[in-house]
Amino acid sequence: MEKQHLLWTRYLLKARLSENLLIRQEVEERTYWFPWRQHQFVARSLVERKLGKGWFVGAGFTYFLHSLPNNPEIKDYQNKLELRPQLELIYVQSLNPKLSLQHRYWFEWRFFEKDPTGFELLSNRIRYRLELSYSPIKKLTLKAFDEIHLQVGEKIVYNVFDQNRVGGSVVFMPNPDFGFELGYFNWFQQRNTGKDFYSRNITRITLHHTLNLAKK
Repeated sequence: MEKQHLLWTRYLLKARLSENLLIRQEVEERTYWFPWRQHQFVARSLVERKLGKGWFVGAGFTYFLHSLPNNPEIKDYQNKLELRPQLELIYVQSLNPKLSLQHRYWFEWRFFEKDPTGFELLSNRIRYRLELSYSPIKKLTLKAFDEIHLQVGEKIVYNVFDQNRVGGSVVFMPNPDFGFELGYFNWFQQRNTGKDFYSRNITRITLHHTLNLAKK
């Protein structure tokens, strides 16, 4: 098993168009810490609609840049582009006024850049995340989550189990439209050999920003 340490810095914008419609825009730089170099760059756009009774549905697109190989010691790396259309379904259970449980289901199409030109669909991926949120006071939220990723497709032989992410974070919102989040999680990933694994310890810093564009 290969252990790695990474730092993720993210800007998360939520633009509310109406009471039931929201656009999420996410930009994230992912780097190795020891030694430092780029690992991945992610830009994700998603439209989310509130269905009612705790249900939300969304659709979006992700621009994903891999810096390969996945070895921080190698400085002469190459970038490989991946494009991901995706669907999202969320159910939020309110356990009490301060405690909630969120179920998030994702389905992704993974198109990888190929030589000399074009893209190739290498797999589809199913993701399920269970997240517990607790707000002891109005401006502070504590989160804990576990997310599993499964791959399906003709070219997936050994790594049907793609990865598991487990961790938590602290969210501080000085006002409803602006805040910060500091988190840690472990990213345990099976490589395509089926017998080799990555164990990545990740520190994540997020800047939250909300724009209310809905008509008052």
